Amino acid sequence: MMSEKITLSPEQKLGRIEEIVQAHPEVAGLQAYEYLRSNVKEQQVAFINGERDALSLDYKDLNPANIERLKGSMLLALKSLMSGEQNPKTRALYRAIEYRYSELFMLDMARIVNDDSYSEQERAQAREMFVSTNEALYGQPDRGIFSAIARKSLAPLLSGGDSDGTEAQKIRGELGALIGSIDQTDYELFVPSDEVMERVGALTRSRFDQLVDHIDTEKTYDVATMAEALDAALTKLGGKDLGWRVAIVPKSNVLAVSAHQKLVEVGENRKPAKGDELRGKALHEVGVHAGRSINALKAGWLSAAYGQDGYLDFEESFATALEDAFKGKFGDHGQNYYLIAGLAYGYDNHPPRDFKEVYEIMWRIGALKKAAGGQIEQSVLSKVKTAAFNNCMRLFRGTATTDKGVIYLKDLAYFRGQELVWRVLQNVHTQEDFDYLFAGKLDNTQEDHRLIAEAIILNRKV
Repeated sequence: MMSEKITLSPEQKLGRIEEIVQAHPEVAGLQAYEYLRSNVKEQQVAFINGERDALSLDYKDLNPANIERLKGSMLLALKSLMSGEQNPKTRALYRAIEYRYSELFMLDMARIVNDDSYSEQERAQAREMFVSTNEALYGQPDRGIFSAIARKSLAPLLSGGDSDGTEAQKIRGELGALIGSIDQTDYELFVPSDEVMERVGALTRSRFDQLVDHIDTEKTYDVATMAEALDAALTKLGGKDLGWRVAIVPKSNVLAVSAHQKLVEVGENRKPAKGDELRGKALHEVGVHAGRSINALKAGWLSAAYGQDGYLDFEESFATALEDAFKGKFGDHGQNYYLIAGLAYGYDNHPPRDFKEVYEIMWRIGALKKAAGGQIEQSVLSKVKTAAFNNCMRLFRGTATTDKGVIYLKDLAYFRGQELVWRVLQNVHTQEDFDYLFAGKLDNTQEDHRLIAEAIILNRKV
């Protein structure tokens, strides 16, 4: 006897995909960087001291079991949708999962690149696919923007007037030999007006003063008290009632939010922070990154709770813009990351570079910026080398670090989204205008994302 054909209503189909995503939240909320943690800290000191020329990284989370588990959950969610689905929440969730599936493919290519059990030909093919998928997801660095940043940050350092024989003069000569020629460019680096900064600052303080007022500006917070302060902010925001929590992460200096894990992470190696700095970070991490997720989650939009496809540039820069507005000072974020990317790509009319080659340039830039009277203290030199190493590693994580021109481009979002966000904020004049920007983890410059924000706002006041 032929079984009766079952027709699912749109509501039932929506329920199926939501159940899968709720059971496996990383399906729609995968953050690739969470799988790119390595043993780099164990090698950092030896590398900086010149005791080793290359890094040998173990990405323990890049393993076939993790990849296959995630792939199975994503495909199950995508296949649960029937063709022609018209429910807007379902379509948005489908797009978010498709985007994460592309990130997962990129991670799988990174896994092969870093696994020497594969042949060199297989690893070379995986390397090419890693680069192309990476650029498709996060965007290739723009040569004109790189040139504008390089001219602003490098030209004054290379034309300094220290007398011969000083430490700074020696480093300046070395830097000049490592850098190629910088192209002329018409690109102008964006800076918001004082009026916009003041207006957005007032809106930001009105919204977030109560969220962070328990943080004492006269106090210095260590990791434990920092976590307690962030936990208190989560409670005020209503996140704790939805399962959000704060966790201290071993062997890390991270301060980050993972929306699909409902987690605010504080690295156990993070440096102590003064209260005024911590207020800004609480606003950034809890108020924006967690807050946008919580608002979408309350409205039932899982795609916007975990991050709609293409949201990243706006999300990262929105958080930093409001942190700047809260303090009343524009920070011009992400220029170092863009500089590193351009140097790796060889945008200074130089062949592409690997991790060590870019690091050798970046620590010298840092040292010259700190030079006083042509001299650089050893303690300062140590700090700038550590900073250069950490900044370069963010762009080279997931790679073998020895492949020239192969980098992880996610962090270009900090600079690229900056102008995007401030141009939106120029037209924000009321608290109601401001509220639309907190509806979910969205890019409010994209039409389909704006429609999602409207649907969330109309259902509930954020």
